[in-house]
Amino acid sequence: MTRKFNFVRYAHWLALLLLPFLLLPAAVNAEEKAEVDQIRITPFLGYRAGGEFEDAITATTLDLDEAQSYGLIFSKGAEDAMEFSISVQPTKLNASNDVSSADLFDIDVMNFMVIGKNILNRESGTFVSGMVGVTHFDPHESGLSSETRFALGVGGGIDYPIANNLSFRLEGRGIGTFLDSSGGIFCSSSRGCAMYADSSLLLQFEVISGLTFRF
Repeated sequence: MTRKFNFVRYAHWLALLLLPFLLLPAAVNAEEKAEVDQIRITPFLGYRAGGEFEDAITATTLDLDEAQSYGLIFSKGAEDAMEFSISVQPTKLNASNDVSSADLFDIDVMNFMVIGKNILNRESGTFVSGMVGVTHFDPHESGLSSETRFALGVGGGIDYPIANNLSFRLEGRGIGTFLDSSGGIFCSSSRGCAMYADSSLLLQFEVISGLTFRF
C-alpha cells in the first residue's frame, strides 16, 4: 500500500523555496503595494505519466507507474510574478524485460519548482511558463536512500477568472529530471545500490487542475 505523504518531513524544502517570495521589497508606492501584497494559493489535483530509464547492469527497463498527483502553487505579487509549486506523486517503480514485469517498491516523486509565468491573454487567463527546481525521489523500501536531482520544465494552460478573488486553473507540464548516469541510485550501506541508471534524463508529463484563491 502506498504510504501517505508526510508534509512535516518535507517542510524544510517548502520553507527554503518560499523564502524569496516572503522577502519582497516593502519600499513601493500604494498602487504597486496592492499588487505586491496580493497572495494567490492554488491547491490542485493532477495525473502524471512517464518516467522511464534503463538499469545499466541488468539492462532492465525501469519505469514509474502512471498515477494521480496533488500539490500546491503559491505566488505573491503581480500576475506575472514568480510562482512556487510543490507536486507529489505517490507511485510504484517497476522493472520489466522481454519476459516479465514486476513491481519493485513504492516511491513518492516530488517536484519543487520555481515557475516563471507569462500571461498571454488576461481575459481568458492563458499563460505559458518555464520551471526550474528539483525532483525528490523517496523510496519506501527499508534502508534505501532518497535522491534529489536538478530539474527543468515547461508548461502552459489557463487561469480563468470566475469571481473577484477566485479563478479556475488548468495546466499541462513537462518536466525533465537530470540523472547521474555514471552512478548508482537508491543505495544502502548494507545492500549497495538498487540500480544504476543508464540514462541522463527522466521525462514526466503532468496535467493539473485546481482553484486559485486570491487574498
